[in-house]
Amino acid sequence: MATLRDIRRRIKAIQSMAKITKAMQMVSISKMKRAQHAALLGIPYADMLNEILTQATQYVGEYRHGLMENRNGTRKLIILVGTDRGLCGSLNSNIFREVAKYDRDATLFVTIGAKAAQFVQKTGRLLIVDFNYSDQPKLSEARMVGRFVTQLFMDDEIDSADIVFSDYVSTFKQIPLTWRFLPAGQSQEFFDLMPEALKRTKIAEMQKGGNDIVEFEFEPAINTVYESLLLRSLDYQLLQIMREVRASEHSARMVSMKQATDNARDMNSALQLVHNNLRQASITKELLEIGSAAGMDG
Repeated sequence: MATLRDIRRRIKAIQSMAKITKAMQMVSISKMKRAQHAALLGIPYADMLNEILTQATQYVGEYRHGLMENRNGTRKLIILVGTDRGLCGSLNSNIFREVAKYDRDATLFVTIGAKAAQFVQKTGRLLIVDFNYSDQPKLSEARMVGRFVTQLFMDDEIDSADIVFSDYVSTFKQIPLTWRFLPAGQSQEFFDLMPEALKRTKIAEMQKGGNDIVEFEFEPAINTVYESLLLRSLDYQLLQIMREVRASEHSARMVSMKQATDNARDMNSALQLVHNNLRQASITKELLEIGSAAGMDG
Protein backbone atom coordinates (compact mmCIF):
# COMPACT_ATOMS: atom_id res chain seq x y z
CA MET A 1 0.00 0.00 0.00
CA ALA A 2 1.26 3.48 -0.87
CA THR A 3 2.50 5.56 2.03
CA LEU A 4 1.97 9.27 2.58
CA ARG A 5 5.51 9.91 1.37
CA ASP A 6 4.83 7.99 -1.89
CA ILE A 7 1.62 9.93 -2.46
CA ARG A 8 3.39 13.25 -1.89
CA ARG A 9 6.10 12.31 -4.38
CA ARG A 10 3.53 11.39 -7.01
CA ILE A 11 1.61 14.62 -6.44
CA LYS A 12 4.79 16.65 -6.84
CA ALA A 13 5.76 14.77 -10.03
CA ILE A 14 2.29 15.26 -11.55
CA GLN A 15 2.28 18.96 -10.68
CA SER A 16 5.65 19.34 -12.43
CA MET A 17 4.32 17.48 -15.47
CA ALA A 18 1.22 19.71 -15.57
CA LYS A 19 3.46 22.80 -15.61
CA ILE A 20 5.43 21.39 -18.55
CA THR A 21 2.35 20.45 -20.60
CA LYS A 22 0.76 23.83 -19.84
CA ALA A 23 3.88 25.63 -21.09
CA MET A 24 3.90 23.48 -24.25
CA GLN A 25 0.22 24.26 -24.73
CA MET A 26 0.87 28.00 -24.59
CA VAL A 27 3.76 27.71 -27.06
CA SER A 28 1.55 25.67 -29.42
CA ILE A 29 -1.21 28.28 -29.22
CA SER A 30 1.20 30.98 -30.38
CA LYS A 31 2.56 28.86 -33.23
CA MET A 32 -0.92 27.62 -34.13
CA LYS A 33 -2.26 31.13 -34.69
CA ARG A 34 0.58 32.00 -37.08
CA ALA A 35 0.27 28.69 -38.95
CA GLN A 36 -3.51 28.95 -39.27
CA HIS A 37 -3.23 32.53 -40.52
CA ALA A 38 -0.68 31.52 -43.17
CA ALA A 39 -2.75 28.53 -44.30
CA LEU A 40 -5.98 30.51 -44.62
CA LEU A 41 -4.33 33.43 -46.41
CA GLY A 42 -2.71 31.11 -48.96
CA ILE A 43 -5.92 29.43 -50.12
CA PRO A 44 -7.29 32.25 -52.36
CA TYR A 45 -3.97 32.57 -54.20
CA ALA A 46 -3.71 28.80 -54.68
CA ASP A 47 -7.27 28.70 -56.01
CA MET A 48 -6.60 31.66 -58.31
CA LEU A 49 -3.43 30.07 -59.73
CA ASN A 50 -5.25 26.85 -60.45
CA GLU A 51 -8.17 28.74 -61.98
CA ILE A 52 -5.84 30.66 -64.29
CA LEU A 53 -4.10 27.43 -65.26
CA THR A 54 -7.42 25.74 -65.97
CA GLN A 55 -8.55 28.63 -68.17
CA ALA A 56 -5.24 28.84 -70.02
CA THR A 57 -5.32 25.10 -70.69
CA GLN A 58 -8.49 25.58 -72.74
CA TYR A 59 -6.73 27.97 -75.11
CA VAL A 60 -3.35 26.35 -75.77
CA GLY A 61 -4.59 24.48 -78.82
CA GLU A 62 -2.66 21.29 -79.55
CA TYR A 63 0.18 22.18 -77.19
CA ARG A 64 0.62 19.82 -74.21
CA HIS A 65 3.40 20.11 -71.69
CA GLY A 66 5.21 16.90 -70.75
CA LEU A 67 3.96 17.17 -67.16
CA MET A 68 0.38 16.89 -68.43
CA GLU A 69 0.90 13.52 -70.14
CA ASN A 70 -1.52 10.85 -68.92
CA ARG A 71 0.25 7.50 -68.65
CA ASN A 72 -1.17 4.04 -68.18
CA GLY A 73 1.82 2.75 -66.20
CA THR A 74 1.72 1.67 -62.56
CA ARG A 75 4.90 3.36 -61.36
CA LYS A 76 3.52 5.46 -58.53
CA LEU A 77 5.29 8.04 -56.38
CA ILE A 78 3.89 9.39 -53.10
CA ILE A 79 4.91 12.72 -51.61
CA LEU A 80 4.23 12.06 -47.91
CA VAL A 81 4.01 15.21 -45.78
CA GLY A 82 4.23 14.75 -42.00
CA THR A 83 5.41 16.66 -38.95
CA ASP A 84 8.90 17.01 -37.55
CA ARG A 85 7.94 16.26 -33.95
CA GLY A 86 5.42 14.15 -32.08
CA LEU A 87 3.05 14.97 -29.20
CA CYS A 88 0.31 15.91 -31.66
CA GLY A 89 -2.18 13.13 -30.99
CA SER A 90 -3.13 10.84 -33.85
CA LEU A 91 -2.32 13.37 -36.59
CA ASN A 92 0.62 11.49 -38.10
CA SER A 93 -0.92 8.04 -37.70
CA ASN A 94 -4.03 9.23 -39.56
CA ILE A 95 -1.85 10.51 -42.42
CA PHE A 96 0.19 7.30 -42.55
CA ARG A 97 -2.96 5.18 -42.59
CA GLU A 98 -3.74 6.66 -46.01
CA VAL A 99 -0.52 5.13 -47.33
CA ALA A 100 -1.70 1.59 -46.58
CA LYS A 101 -3.77 1.47 -49.79
CA TYR A 102 -0.64 1.71 -51.96
CA ASP A 103 1.44 -1.30 -52.95
CA ARG A 104 4.42 -1.40 -50.58
CA ASP A 105 6.86 -2.80 -53.13
CA ALA A 106 5.74 -0.84 -56.20
CA THR A 107 5.43 2.65 -54.71
CA LEU A 108 8.26 5.14 -54.34
CA PHE A 109 8.24 7.73 -51.57
CA VAL A 110 9.47 11.29 -51.23
CA THR A 111 8.94 12.53 -47.68
CA ILE A 112 8.64 15.99 -46.17
CA GLY A 113 9.11 16.09 -42.40
CA ALA A 114 11.09 13.86 -40.04
CA LYS A 115 8.13 11.75 -38.89
CA ALA A 116 7.18 10.91 -42.48
CA ALA A 117 10.73 9.74 -43.25
CA GLN A 118 10.84 7.64 -40.07
CA PHE A 119 7.54 5.96 -40.95
CA VAL A 120 8.62 5.04 -44.49
CA GLN A 121 11.95 3.64 -43.29
CA LYS A 122 10.47 1.68 -40.37
CA THR A 123 7.79 0.07 -42.57
CA GLY A 124 10.29 -1.03 -45.20
CA ARG A 125 8.94 1.14 -48.00
CA LEU A 126 11.04 2.60 -50.84
CA LEU A 127 12.27 6.03 -49.78
CA ILE A 128 14.02 8.04 -52.50
CA VAL A 129 14.78 11.22 -50.57
CA ASP A 130 13.50 13.11 -47.56
CA PHE A 131 13.16 16.89 -47.34
CA ASN A 132 12.95 19.22 -44.36
CA TYR A 133 10.76 22.30 -44.13
CA SER A 134 10.67 25.18 -41.69
CA ASP A 135 7.99 26.00 -39.14
CA GLN A 136 6.77 28.69 -41.54
CA PRO A 137 7.15 26.96 -44.93
CA LYS A 138 8.83 28.88 -47.73
CA LEU A 139 8.22 28.77 -51.47
CA SER A 140 11.88 27.86 -52.03
CA GLU A 141 11.38 24.69 -49.92
CA ALA A 142 8.29 23.73 -51.91
CA ARG A 143 10.06 24.46 -55.20
CA MET A 144 12.93 22.14 -54.26
CA VAL A 145 10.54 19.24 -53.74
CA GLY A 146 8.43 20.08 -56.77
CA ARG A 147 11.39 20.30 -59.15
CA PHE A 148 12.74 16.97 -57.93
CA VAL A 149 9.45 15.15 -58.49
CA THR A 150 8.67 16.80 -61.83
CA GLN A 151 12.15 15.87 -63.09
CA LEU A 152 11.47 12.22 -62.20
CA PHE A 153 8.25 12.45 -64.23
CA MET A 154 9.94 14.10 -67.20
CA ASP A 155 12.73 11.48 -67.11
CA ASP A 156 10.05 8.77 -67.34
CA GLU A 157 11.01 7.33 -63.94
CA ILE A 158 7.40 7.49 -62.65
CA ASP A 159 3.94 7.52 -64.21
CA SER A 160 2.08 9.55 -61.58
CA ALA A 161 2.56 11.28 -58.25
CA ASP A 162 0.17 11.87 -55.36
CA ILE A 163 0.54 13.95 -52.21
CA VAL A 164 -0.70 12.49 -48.91
CA PHE A 165 -1.10 15.04 -46.13
CA SER A 166 -3.34 16.35 -43.35
CA ASP A 167 -5.69 19.16 -44.26
CA TYR A 168 -6.46 21.79 -41.63
CA VAL A 169 -10.22 22.18 -41.17
CA SER A 170 -10.42 23.72 -37.70
CA THR A 171 -8.50 23.79 -34.44
CA PHE A 172 -10.16 20.56 -33.38
CA LYS A 173 -10.42 18.83 -36.76
CA GLN A 174 -7.81 17.80 -39.30
CA ILE A 175 -8.47 15.25 -42.03
CA PRO A 176 -6.02 13.16 -44.10
CA LEU A 177 -6.26 13.78 -47.83
CA THR A 178 -4.70 12.49 -51.06
CA TRP A 179 -4.14 15.04 -53.82
CA ARG A 180 -3.09 14.19 -57.41
CA PHE A 181 0.11 16.11 -58.15
CA LEU A 182 1.13 14.64 -61.53
CA PRO A 183 0.10 14.50 -64.31
CA ALA A 184 -0.68 18.22 -64.02
CA GLY A 185 -3.24 20.49 -65.66
CA GLN A 186 -6.35 18.96 -64.13
CA SER A 187 -9.56 20.93 -64.47
CA GLN A 188 -10.36 21.06 -60.78
CA GLU A 189 -10.25 23.57 -58.00
CA PHE A 190 -7.42 23.36 -55.52
CA PHE A 191 -8.34 20.74 -52.88
CA ASP A 192 -11.34 19.70 -54.99
CA LEU A 193 -11.11 16.20 -53.48
CA MET A 194 -12.48 17.51 -50.19
CA PRO A 195 -16.02 16.63 -49.07
CA GLU A 196 -18.46 19.22 -50.36
CA ALA A 197 -19.01 20.79 -46.92
CA LEU A 198 -15.28 21.41 -46.49
CA LYS A 199 -14.40 22.87 -49.90
CA ARG A 200 -12.84 26.29 -49.97
CA THR A 201 -14.74 29.27 -51.29
CA LYS A 202 -13.91 29.91 -54.91
CA ILE A 203 -12.94 33.36 -56.10
CA ALA A 204 -16.17 34.37 -57.82
CA GLU A 205 -14.70 37.36 -59.60
CA MET A 206 -11.97 35.28 -61.21
CA GLN A 207 -14.41 32.65 -62.42
CA LYS A 208 -16.79 35.25 -63.83
CA GLY A 209 -13.99 37.06 -65.62
CA GLY A 210 -12.77 33.82 -67.19
CA ASN A 211 -16.17 33.03 -68.67
CA ASP A 212 -16.00 36.13 -70.86
CA ILE A 213 -12.60 35.26 -72.36
CA VAL A 214 -12.83 34.03 -75.95
CA GLU A 215 -9.12 33.97 -76.78
CA PHE A 216 -5.75 33.86 -75.04
CA GLU A 217 -2.70 35.46 -76.57
CA PHE A 218 0.64 34.14 -75.27
CA GLU A 219 3.74 36.30 -75.37
CA PRO A 220 6.55 35.43 -76.08
CA ALA A 221 5.35 31.86 -76.80
CA ILE A 222 2.84 29.31 -75.58
CA ASN A 223 5.40 26.81 -74.32
CA THR A 224 7.38 29.46 -72.37
CA VAL A 225 4.40 31.10 -70.69
CA TYR A 226 2.48 27.90 -70.00
CA GLU A 227 5.47 26.04 -68.57
CA SER A 228 6.20 28.91 -66.20
CA LEU A 229 2.57 29.05 -65.11
CA LEU A 230 2.35 25.27 -64.70
CA LEU A 231 5.49 24.98 -62.59
CA ARG A 232 4.51 27.92 -60.39
CA SER A 233 1.09 26.36 -59.81
CA LEU A 234 2.65 23.05 -58.77
CA ASP A 235 5.12 24.81 -56.47
CA TYR A 236 2.38 26.74 -54.78
CA GLN A 237 0.20 23.65 -54.38
CA LEU A 238 3.04 22.06 -52.43
CA LEU A 239 3.60 25.22 -50.39
CA GLN A 240 -0.07 25.42 -49.47
CA ILE A 241 -0.11 21.76 -48.46
CA MET A 242 2.96 22.27 -46.26
CA ARG A 243 1.18 25.20 -44.62
CA GLU A 244 -1.92 23.08 -44.06
CA VAL A 245 0.15 20.39 -42.34
CA ARG A 246 1.87 22.93 -40.09
CA ALA A 247 -1.50 24.41 -39.09
CA SER A 248 -2.81 20.89 -38.43
CA GLU A 249 0.30 20.00 -36.42
CA HIS A 250 0.21 22.97 -34.05
CA SER A 251 -3.56 22.71 -33.62
CA ALA A 252 -3.35 19.00 -32.80
CA ARG A 253 -0.42 19.55 -30.40
CA MET A 254 -2.25 22.36 -28.61
CA VAL A 255 -5.30 20.15 -28.10
CA SER A 256 -3.14 17.21 -27.03
CA MET A 257 -1.22 19.30 -24.48
CA LYS A 258 -4.45 20.78 -23.11
CA GLN A 259 -5.85 17.28 -22.61
CA ALA A 260 -2.60 16.21 -20.92
CA THR A 261 -2.75 19.23 -18.59
CA ASP A 262 -6.40 18.56 -17.73
CA ASN A 263 -5.66 14.88 -17.08
CA ALA A 264 -2.73 15.80 -14.83
CA ARG A 265 -4.93 18.14 -12.82
CA ASP A 266 -7.64 15.49 -12.48
CA MET A 267 -5.06 12.93 -11.34
CA ASN A 268 -3.59 15.44 -8.91
CA SER A 269 -7.04 16.07 -7.40
CA ALA A 270 -7.65 12.33 -6.99
CA LEU A 271 -4.24 11.81 -5.36
CA GLN A 272 -4.78 14.81 -3.09
CA LEU A 273 -8.01 13.19 -1.90
CA VAL A 274 -6.18 9.90 -1.22
CA HIS A 275 -3.45 11.83 0.57
CA ASN A 276 -5.96 13.62 2.79
CA ASN A 277 -7.74 10.37 3.63
CA LEU A 278 -4.48 8.65 4.53
CA ARG A 279 -3.36 11.63 6.58
CA GLN A 280 -6.68 11.72 8.41
CA ALA A 281 -6.48 7.98 9.10
CA SER A 282 -2.92 8.40 10.37
CA ILE A 283 -3.93 11.22 12.72
CA THR A 284 -6.90 9.23 13.97
CA LYS A 285 -4.66 6.24 14.63
CA GLU A 286 -2.18 8.40 16.55
CA LEU A 287 -4.99 9.90 18.66
CA LEU A 288 -6.30 6.43 19.48
CA GLU A 289 -2.82 5.31 20.47
CA ILE A 290 -2.37 8.37 22.67
CA GLY A 291 -5.77 7.76 24.28
CA SER A 292 -4.98 4.10 24.88
CA ALA A 293 -1.60 4.99 26.41
CA ALA A 294 -3.23 7.57 28.70
CA GLY A 295 -5.82 5.03 29.83
CA MET A 296 -3.15 2.51 30.69
CA ASP A 297 -1.20 5.14 32.70
CA GLY A 298 -4.38 6.03 34.63
